[in-house]
Amino acid sequence: MIGIFLSHAYKRMTRSVSFEKEMATTVFLGLITIMAVVYALLLGLALEKILEKSLGVSDSVSFLNGLLLYYFTSEFLIRYFMQNLPVLEVQPYLHLPIRKSAIVHFLLGKSLVHILNVFVFLLFLPFALSVVVRDYGIVNALSWILSIWLFSLSVHFIMILFKKKLDDTLWGLATIVLVFGLFAAADYFGWFKLSEVSAALFNLTVTWSLFPVVLFLVLAGLYYGLYSYFLSSFYPEDLSVSKEKSFVHSSDLTILKRFGIMGGWINVELKLILRNKRTRTILVLGALLLLYGLIFYPEETYTETMPGFLVFVGIFITGIFMINYGQFLFSWQGGHYDFTLTQPVSMRQYVESKYWLISSVTIACFLLSIPYVYFGWRFLFLHLACTLFNIGINSFIIMNMAMWDPKKVDLTRSSAFNYQGVGAAQWLMGFPILLSPYIFYLPLSYLGYSNFGLVAVGLAGLIGFTMHPYLIDFTTRRLIKKKYLMASNFRSE
Repeated sequence: MIGIFLSHAYKRMTRSVSFEKEMATTVFLGLITIMAVVYALLLGLALEKILEKSLGVSDSVSFLNGLLLYYFTSEFLIRYFMQNLPVLEVQPYLHLPIRKSAIVHFLLGKSLVHILNVFVFLLFLPFALSVVVRDYGIVNALSWILSIWLFSLSVHFIMILFKKKLDDTLWGLATIVLVFGLFAAADYFGWFKLSEVSAALFNLTVTWSLFPVVLFLVLAGLYYGLYSYFLSSFYPEDLSVSKEKSFVHSSDLTILKRFGIMGGWINVELKLILRNKRTRTILVLGALLLLYGLIFYPEETYTETMPGFLVFVGIFITGIFMINYGQFLFSWQGGHYDFTLTQPVSMRQYVESKYWLISSVTIACFLLSIPYVYFGWRFLFLHLACTLFNIGINSFIIMNMAMWDPKKVDLTRSSAFNYQGVGAAQWLMGFPILLSPYIFYLPLSYLGYSNFGLVAVGLAGLIGFTMHPYLIDFTTRRLIKKKYLMASNFRSE
């Protein structure tokens, strides 16, 4: 039965209309995966020297055990963004004499085929064979590496359950923020040290060889819980498409009616963002990345010796939604683009509505970033200059590059490891967006007037904003020339 499922999945993939178009992306991702594997293996081989020689740690096993919970905390976050739920088109099998239990076992077994489930071996197996064997013997070394692997698989199944129940919900986001916020606060205020808990837990793996049995029972319990949950939901009424719960019940915003047809288009696009999984993920990710400045702004290394780097940070913080959403600006409506073209609205109004949408969210990002003034007033002026530049110049760069061979996007799929709709424009778009401010900043900065360079960035954005009617006209003319080609591309996907 497993062979049949694999055969059907392979035929479905190779017979897809977009198979050849997505081949280049698949090859590229394969190369990235190979690079990640090589780097992880090299780090694993060098781990002993890093701990004992570079850091001068005497008991490297205990020291590493104290860091393992931090590693699994990071792994949980990586899995949250990278790991997809196990899926299979099960409805065609429901009326056939196939046991539902076989389908569920296949789904859960298939989910284990993931690069993250072998990373622990790449990182820690060389260390186990060289250091743990030397200090504790072969049996305890096997107990140690097996325990780490079972712990990683437990995180794998916990993530599946979490994403099945709480993914893309307010409760899910609140859970992540509260749990990891609690760990950070506990370390900061000294309530308890996660490193001490980690050391005590994983030191058992090298002193008690039966500890992997305990972890295996935990893993078996998680598997059985997931098996029961999936099995109980294998009915047509549970598999049918239903309205997803979102953060907000989107409805017509009365204030937008004051702006006529353009306001109506903005309202439609807001509904698209709030009602679909992938666009909501971008919205939530943009909100989380507003905290990006906390990595750099408290450090004098960046604020004093690398002030030019902060321009990049400011552009990123105030324009993160504009960048992530804008790169697929026309692809989001690829599924109904022909319908859009038939509406009694001018192309200029259509383009203008998109401009004001991404500009409004950029302004909202600036307002939400005002608390960074805690680190100094200069960060407020930095964000103001970057916001003006994003609205006046970068928004038009994004809108015009988004017309470059756009591909249709499935709105129901998550953003995690989803490269549908990604083309050459998306890979190249970041360069002009993030580097263009330096055209105005660097000349004055090299002369020793970095503050005037920041003023030049803001002034360039302000000039672009005052000229936005002409830039919108230019963008509209380009869209009119390309709209039928874009519609043809969307239909062929």
